[in-house]
Amino acid sequence: MKMVVLIVLGVLIARTVCHTITLLDVPRWADPRVEAELRCFYAKQPLDPPLHSVKWYRGTHEIFRYTPQEYESRAFNTSGVSVTNSSCDGAACAVSVRPEPGTAKYTCEVSSEGPRFAVDRRSTNMTLAVLPEYDPLITGLPTYVNAGEQALVNCTSDHSLPAAMLDWFVDSEPQEDPVITGVTHVSGADGDGLRASWRTLHVYPDDYATHRGFLALECRATLPTRPPNVRSMAVRLYVESRPHISSPMLSKTSKSSATRLRCVCVLWTLMLLARRRVPLLVQ
Repeated sequence: MKMVVLIVLGVLIARTVCHTITLLDVPRWADPRVEAELRCFYAKQPLDPPLHSVKWYRGTHEIFRYTPQEYESRAFNTSGVSVTNSSCDGAACAVSVRPEPGTAKYTCEVSSEGPRFAVDRRSTNMTLAVLPEYDPLITGLPTYVNAGEQALVNCTSDHSLPAAMLDWFVDSEPQEDPVITGVTHVSGADGDGLRASWRTLHVYPDDYATHRGFLALECRATLPTRPPNVRSMAVRLYVESRPHISSPMLSKTSKSSATRLRCVCVLWTLMLLARRRVPLLVQ
C-alpha cells in the first residue's frame, strides 16, 4: 500500500514540476503551395522550474529547437523538412515548414530545467493534400425551364485528396435544404488514392425571384486545407415567364370566361403539386 501511495505522489510531483502542453495546433491537411504553420502552447505552474527547451520532431527526426536560457533557436533540415520561420517565447512556439508528400507525425516536446528536466510531449499527423486540377463541372443544365417546372442539375468535383466538399448557391444564396441539394457522394479511391465528389440540385424556379429571366447557379468545391482551397463553376438557368392573363378575362360580366379561368388555375395548382413530389421519388 505504501508503495502505491509513493508512486501516486511521485506522479503528482512530476506533473507539478514540468511545463504542460495545453494545445498542439497542426493542420490536418497541408496545402502544398503554402508553408504550414505548426503551433505549440504550454503553461508553467507556480512551482515549476524555468523552461529548458522546446523541440519539434517530424517522425523521429528533430527539426527545430528553442532554448530560451541560451537565447537560441536552431533548425535541423537533415530530415528533408525545411523550417522557414519560427517564433517562440515562454508560452508558445510556432514554426513554419514546407510540407512534404504523404503523411507525417509532428511532435512538440517541452522540457523544464533540472535537476529533473521533466518533459511533456504531444503528437499529431499532417497530410499533404492533392489539390484538384480543374474546376467543378455542372452537368444536366437544360436550355430553359418553364415557370412551374423543375430542373435537376449535378456538380462533380475533380479528383483530390481529401475529397472536396460541395456546396450549391442560387443567386448567391446557399442551398442547405437536403430535399433540394441531396447529399454529397464520394467516389472510391483511384490508383493514386484520390477521390471525386458529386452533388445534385433540384431547382424550382417558382421558389425564387426570376424577374431577370434567369437564375444564377454556382457550385463550390472546397478542400479543408489551411487556408481552404476553393474552386467553383457558375452557370445561368433561363426561366420562361408565365403567359400574361389580361383583365377582361376576369370580368364578372362573362361567367363562362371566369369559369374557364378557375378551371385553368385549379389544373395549374394540381400540376405544381404533382411536380413537387418528383424529388421525393428521385431520392
